[in-house]
Amino acid sequence: MSPLPPGPLVLTLTLDAQTHTLLTSLRTKYFPSSRNHLAAHLTLFHAIPPRRVPALEAQLQTFCQRPGFDVSVGHPKQMGSRGVMVAIESVKPKNAIEGIHKALLAGMRREQDADKEIKQGEEGDKERLTNQDLMKLAHPHVTVLNKAESEEEVNNCLEEVERVFRESKKGRAVGFELWEYMGGPWKPFKQYTFKGEDQPTAQDKPVHPSPQHKPAHHSPHRQAH
Repeated sequence: MSPLPPGPLVLTLTLDAQTHTLLTSLRTKYFPSSRNHLAAHLTLFHAIPPRRVPALEAQLQTFCQRPGFDVSVGHPKQMGSRGVMVAIESVKPKNAIEGIHKALLAGMRREQDADKEIKQGEEGDKERLTNQDLMKLAHPHVTVLNKAESEEEVNNCLEEVERVFRESKKGRAVGFELWEYMGGPWKPFKQYTFKGEDQPTAQDKPVHPSPQHKPAHHSPHRQAH
């Protein structure tokens, strides 16, 4: 494994290239351009402490010894008052995404509970999973719009996304990817691919951080993703 970054990492579930391209095109069209540093993505964990990554990687490699699985992409809905999301549901096996998340979370919690070297106080908080990441994954989704400036923007986005997904589309989960959080953009760290699957090409992935962005140590979940 490459040397671990000093700050938190993000773990996403990778979808097939066709699904990824469709969702990214919608996100690019509607997500506020000043905040849109990323392609479409399904986040599993938002701020993984670097010291949890070696054990996490072992779990990911175990999952990737098996093939990917089919997903249903659709059922768009408004997210709060300023966003729009598209649901991603595993078809066979059912609830596979939630099951993977549950297993990964259990593994990281065991490692964290057994870790006697975690510091106390604010410094130690950076070495622990956030409250957000400790929560059950209830609704796997891809965010198409967030932090909209007007109700009209939300309505226009939702109207088009509902047309696109009038009927749910078939997709496939093909692997995972870890990203280094850079205070806005994400920097690719490592891919993990399910047996027999293909990852989307590099140009379809979230953009690399520009030079003016410096690595941050705060939690990614505070950003509009």
